[in-house]
Amino acid sequence: MLSGPSFIPSHPTSAVILCHGYGANGADLIELAPFFKNTLPQTAFFCPNAPTPLDFGGYEWFSLNDFDPRQTVTLSYLNTLANRALPAAKQVQALFHHVQETLNLSPDKMALGGFSQGGLVAQMAALTDKVACAGVLAFSSVPLVFQTALPLTAVTQHLPILLTHGGRDDVINPKAQYLSKEQLESAGQRPTLATSPLLGHGIDDICLNATRDFLKHLF
Repeated sequence: MLSGPSFIPSHPTSAVILCHGYGANGADLIELAPFFKNTLPQTAFFCPNAPTPLDFGGYEWFSLNDFDPRQTVTLSYLNTLANRALPAAKQVQALFHHVQETLNLSPDKMALGGFSQGGLVAQMAALTDKVACAGVLAFSSVPLVFQTALPLTAVTQHLPILLTHGGRDDVINPKAQYLSKEQLESAGQRPTLATSPLLGHGIDDICLNATRDFLKHLF
């Protein structure tokens, strides 16, 4: 079972699982939890470490040894990354069910999200018949393409999805946000976009404010 830092209020009525980016760890995202405390005081946050440790102390959800930022809008390359992400997506699904059972929450009170590499994993975990969550957050995410072997059997149902991205992202091409939108719309989804024009590969107040409003609407 995946593990990592968490922020759990006294009487949680909802929960969010956030998957960190390549080379980071759960502590990188759990720092966001206090930002939402006033708006969502009874929302728990779980930020698991990815399953594979790296030499420099971080973790990865899947291998990026051949990563090329120029290919982050190329469907064939993105399909390769999606297939690599399959095992990690299944582990996130298992964590989702564990949290749901532990906190006694209905699926519509739980959301999945992630940053960059973790954003792809979160989308893959959510858009299947294994998890019926309330919505998905994807920060500066690797786009999910629908050529993957993952059985995306729930994509015929509308699932709230928020895609945030920096206009100056030099890791995941800013155009990837619009490719993500096109891919999700082709699968019957209606994602919401939040773009921060001056942001690089990261999360800023524009992204956080959009996320706060998104989660408040969900829960």
